Amino acid sequence: MTDGSDFARYVDARWPDLVGGLEDDGVPPDDARLAVATTLLASRRSWSRRLREENVDVALWAEVRERAGLPHLPGDMPPHGVRPFDPQDPPDAWFARAEALRGARRRRGLVRGAAATLVVAVLATGWQWWASRPPEAEVRVEANTLPVVWYAKGELHLEDVVVALPGIEEFVASGSGVVARLRSGAVVQVAADGEVTDGASGDALDDLPEAPEFIAFTQYDVVVQAVRVPGGGWAYLLDSSRRDSAQDAIRQSESGRRALVICAGERTCSDPRTITESDGSIRLG
Repeated sequence: MTDGSDFARYVDARWPDLVGGLEDDGVPPDDARLAVATTLLASRRSWSRRLREENVDVALWAEVRERAGLPHLPGDMPPHGVRPFDPQDPPDAWFARAEALRGARRRRGLVRGAAATLVVAVLATGWQWWASRPPEAEVRVEANTLPVVWYAKGELHLEDVVVALPGIEEFVASGSGVVARLRSGAVVQVAADGEVTDGASGDALDDLPEAPEFIAFTQYDVVVQAVRVPGGGWAYLLDSSRRDSAQDAIRQSESGRRALVICAGERTCSDPRTITESDGSIRLG
């Protein structure tokens, strides 16, 4: 080596003996040279400190033997005068090879680190997906006695099945099923057979049509909700127990009733049908 540093002078002086010492212990020539070059290369940046704080000859010889796969021998002294310096066998090419191998190991380490980060990210995403999945819904076959989808006591009543799905904040009929937003914020699609799938679009929930005005039968009948009826017309949910239409809780008091009115067209409405299917709050969809 020709840079004139203490490290370069040490390499030029000790290279033949370190390589020769390994060869004398049965290490193949190329393996011996690469082991010495790799060990010395790893010490180059800390060379000044090692010279001050260590018996560098003894320490390096132990490291070279370990790098070459030889057992540690306590008290083993580094070789001296084993080989003369051979100008045809300089260390420079082996240092370049050791540097290339070290760079390749670093790149593999970065790739492994990036892969580990990716795995963690995928696992985190998978867990987030798992945690945000819609709950497993219990489904039972039961014909709907109302002409529209409705929800009460954590159960969604479709045309032919009832789906146990607590936590519905809002819902709207969509084809033969329902699009619903849960308290968690997730939007789910409930099919006609009760199957619940996530990832549904919430556009239908955000763009509800405006119902035609309904003229109440009595001064105590308050329209609390209106939804489209499949096939045409509108269904109006009335509550005669309410006095203030600004209230948004749908309830039934001891003295009032909830009723459903179906209007096929303007001023063409059915008689009020008292809802007996639920004794608690009810919402239409």
